[in-house]
Amino acid sequence: MIHDTDTQKLLYRARLQLEEGQHEVALSVLQDIRTEDEEQQREVAYLRGWCYIQFKRWDDATQVLSALLPPDTEIGTQERQAEREKLVLCLLHLGIAAVNLSHYEDASLHFTACLKVLHDRRVHFPSVRIKARYSLGMTCLMRGLYSIAIQHYEEALRLCRHYHDESELANIYHGLCNAYRCISEYPKASLAGQQALLIYRKRGEHVMEARVHNHLGHVSYLLNDFREAADHYTESLALATSFNSSTMVMLNCADLADLRLAEGRLEEAKRYSNLALNNMERVDNLHMRGTTYYIIGKVTHAEAMQAEGAQRNTGIREYGRCVWL
Repeated sequence: MIHDTDTQKLLYRARLQLEEGQHEVALSVLQDIRTEDEEQQREVAYLRGWCYIQFKRWDDATQVLSALLPPDTEIGTQERQAEREKLVLCLLHLGIAAVNLSHYEDASLHFTACLKVLHDRRVHFPSVRIKARYSLGMTCLMRGLYSIAIQHYEEALRLCRHYHDESELANIYHGLCNAYRCISEYPKASLAGQQALLIYRKRGEHVMEARVHNHLGHVSYLLNDFREAADHYTESLALATSFNSSTMVMLNCADLADLRLAEGRLEEAKRYSNLALNNMERVDNLHMRGTTYYIIGKVTHAEAMQAEGAQRNTGIREYGRCVWL
């Protein structure tokens, strides 16, 4: 059995061999890896799926990638599909798997390859074309390429209209909301977010509804509409509490703390800050925890600035601890 300390090196090696076209060698390395680390197991599954696609082993690729896909992903009945349809579906799933591993550069390559096959081989697969296009937009968004992301999302909207397919509209509008917010186009962000919210609410997708309320809260905050921001954060918090999402509860409490701080309501900011901190121990996502710590630090700093003497110095030190955690 290979020790976990060596596994990462083998994964790097297999990845390099894949990029160099040494697919058989890469697969051989991956099949020899044994690890108890869940993240490394997911990485092995992803790279094996990538290898299987090169060998046109569609069933194997589908099986190994299925564990990395959202539960509601439609795998498809591949027995009745042509080779090129199997290829585009596997490339789409490979891209989604890469996204779930936060490999956004990889995901961009896979979605681009999927769209190229759809175009060059004239594959009529509208649902895959739409999903690959807006997913490519999402990878651009995650890499800070906001204007390009918007172009992909707008193209996905055009495809939805062309194919009379509204199944992904909410996800596309959700992406546009975030992209427009990132380039300070707040009215457009608000409009896109409201469109997404209506669809998610109609479908009863409360998890996504909570996320969009939170994003709209950020947009309203940036527009200095604090009352509207509070309404969105509070609604998101209520939904998150109903389906027991510690992460969303933590984020909304932190956002409400930030909002109350901006309004000059320090005592309420402290209360929400403490609620966010209490939920943090149940959250594993380090990025989300870091975002929350930053806001807690802002509240702690504001409190310290109002204090005097030793209490003020203690508060400033606590602020520094939150910022650097």
